[in-house]
Amino acid sequence: MAGEATRKSAEGYVLGRLVLDYIRAFMWPLVALVVVLVYQNDVRTLVFEREIDVFGVRIGAKVEQIESQALAEIADVRILLEAQQSSGDNAGNPEIARDIEAKLETLERNLSREIAEVQSVQQTRRPSPAPERAAPPPAAAVNDTALAAAAERRGFEALVAHDIAAAITAFDEARRVLPTYRNVAEIGNALRRWEDRLKDPESPMWAQLYREILTRYSWGLPEDLRTVIRRGAKQAY
Repeated sequence: MAGEATRKSAEGYVLGRLVLDYIRAFMWPLVALVVVLVYQNDVRTLVFEREIDVFGVRIGAKVEQIESQALAEIADVRILLEAQQSSGDNAGNPEIARDIEAKLETLERNLSREIAEVQSVQQTRRPSPAPERAAPPPAAAVNDTALAAAAERRGFEALVAHDIAAAITAFDEARRVLPTYRNVAEIGNALRRWEDRLKDPESPMWAQLYREILTRYSWGLPEDLRTVIRRGAKQAY
């Protein structure tokens, strides 16, 4: 029985590594292909200038942001795989296995959403059959994104400081400004579930919260704060 459990654990770990290799090998060619198909006439600009201005949205920067975030998410999966390997249980840690599965699912969902947003911008940019061109979005929309991003960062900073009340306030502000921005609504709901257990800044439950954030709600997490969240999440295993 022990030999069979060891074999299954090894197979699971190998499968996880194969998943990472698949993502690294095929994800960015896919993103590149989408960009080429969507932008067609703008590919030369994207290649040589790294930027395309679409109603104030810098598409080159947007693609780079998607790449940067996805690579950070892949690094998180690698950490989970290493935790699974070093768990000391021949059968593997089922909680870590579930977290890896959830992480991959959220990665796929976030990538799909980001690519859909890029495609949506391009559709807006294409000439309308009507004689009048569509007006660019109001400056307020750009300001709302910036305000939501700033409130989101304050929320993550409050989590790193173990201040649950300030974190809830910040994520609620981000949600009021832009309800669909990244994961701010989901994080706010999660923090309310954890609030009573995290009123003590020294509570060991902070590690469990960091684990949930890293596994399910980390898309867009600033890299400097992601490092702290990762370190805290490791303590949950």
